[in-house]
Amino acid sequence: MAVLEVVRKLSFEESTAFYRMLSTIRRKASRNKLRESYVEDKKRLDKIGFSVPPHMIDFQTPIGWASKGIKVPASRIRPDGFTLPRPSTLLDEVNATFEDNYLGAVERMAIESSLQHSVAFLFVTPGDSTLGEPDVIVAARTALEATAEVDARTNRVLLALEMVSATVALLYTPGKTLRVESTVNGWIVTKEIDGVPGLVPCIPYIWGWSLSRQFGRSRVTRPLMGYIDKGVRTMLRQEVTAEFFSAPQRALLGADEAHFTGPDGKRISPLEALIGGMWALPDVFDEDEQKLVRPDIKQLQQASMQPHSEMMRTIGLMVSSELSIPVGYLGIIHDNPSSADAILASESDMVAMVENERDISYKIAHESLARTILAVKYGGITDGMAADLRGLQANFADAGTPTRAARSDAALKYTTAFPNGDPEVAMEEYGLSKTQIERNLAYAKRAESGQRLDALVAASKSSATPVFSDGTTAPAGAVDDQLKQAQVLKAQADALGVLRRAGVDAGDAAARSGLTGVKFMPGSPITIRENP
Repeated sequence: MAVLEVVRKLSFEESTAFYRMLSTIRRKASRNKLRESYVEDKKRLDKIGFSVPPHMIDFQTPIGWASKGIKVPASRIRPDGFTLPRPSTLLDEVNATFEDNYLGAVERMAIESSLQHSVAFLFVTPGDSTLGEPDVIVAARTALEATAEVDARTNRVLLALEMVSATVALLYTPGKTLRVESTVNGWIVTKEIDGVPGLVPCIPYIWGWSLSRQFGRSRVTRPLMGYIDKGVRTMLRQEVTAEFFSAPQRALLGADEAHFTGPDGKRISPLEALIGGMWALPDVFDEDEQKLVRPDIKQLQQASMQPHSEMMRTIGLMVSSELSIPVGYLGIIHDNPSSADAILASESDMVAMVENERDISYKIAHESLARTILAVKYGGITDGMAADLRGLQANFADAGTPTRAARSDAALKYTTAFPNGDPEVAMEEYGLSKTQIERNLAYAKRAESGQRLDALVAASKSSATPVFSDGTTAPAGAVDDQLKQAQVLKAQADALGVLRRAGVDAGDAAARSGLTGVKFMPGSPITIRENP
């Protein structure tokens, strides 16, 4: 990777692309910030209504429906490793890279952000080993901080812009990255970084991808924002009603001003008279009727709070329809499912929606991220690497919530119908993760190797022909030779391990151990350390 420190102006093509994408970010910022305020529960009502007293406007409580509508589907998009139809060291390297918790967290944030703003962007850049950085760095940016231009026919990213800060940006072009900074003389290039020829290392993660919306559609739609405003107003009206409900309204008929005048001649507050326990009032003389009139206290009927609750239920049902999530997730008790099947039925619309988006957009993005990481790490994808990666498939965990009993039943039916089928598929039906499946297969391989070695040793002692677990037998007279070969191979492998852990070069260690032609996987034993 070549890094060139320069100070120059943007070329005409660079300047045109830069300002075009910067204008896109700024033009979309207003709507994206509005969505962000709804998701972070910071949006306040613009219109309150005449039924709420001015001094109670600050009682409004935000509703987290926007956040719920994003986090619930996003939590169902769970990447679960990659598969290839053939063994490959590149596949092992890809899976090992994605096992990094930090990378998983970055991708998780990008998925959530894509549901909020319709699109998020992941940028893959080489790390600086002199600063202790990893080989490859993956950074996520929201639509408030980045954008890209994509070829509608090939779906390839042609250009991308990442706003690192208000005054620093990274302009990604095929094979080159420009660091651009804002100065008194405008935006100028301060650094040029060579990248992978012909590649723009930007991967868009898109929700709601369609022909009319190249960068998808946000989950925080205009109808949802309107429903949330209605819900907040309804809760505010309910709060006002509760204030009056907690203080019973009474009417005092036939009262005289003297009833509210103290011995000192000062006026007594009606609230003090109400809580003071003075319920007996003397009769007063009515000048008009020329007779004594007895005051009468009556309690007025309180307004019911049920209409507010029913309105909240109605709004909750509309939000459930807009977001395609069960109404119970919104805090609205509408129907209590009595069985696991009923719960799954209530989630069927949401699960179908998530699976549709996952299998189209996020599957492509996840696979593109894996290929881009390898390209940045090795400086490009060679023809051999492309052949090895042909058929790469991204796996995702089940978007639904099937019970362990249902998974076990499905796995049992599969093994019954296909007794000689692939055991890896059976474990997938059971619901095991990709890591658990690999551990099971590795354990089975070690166990089978041990059984073969035990059979050879036992046969050498008994002079019998060994029978392996798969029913095969060793050729007659070959037992001693196979045992000797196994023992020699084990000694050579032990010697190779000692030399490698001591820091000896892989090829030299293999030659000294008598294991010429051994194919080594990329990487080094953990006991070997690079010189600082």
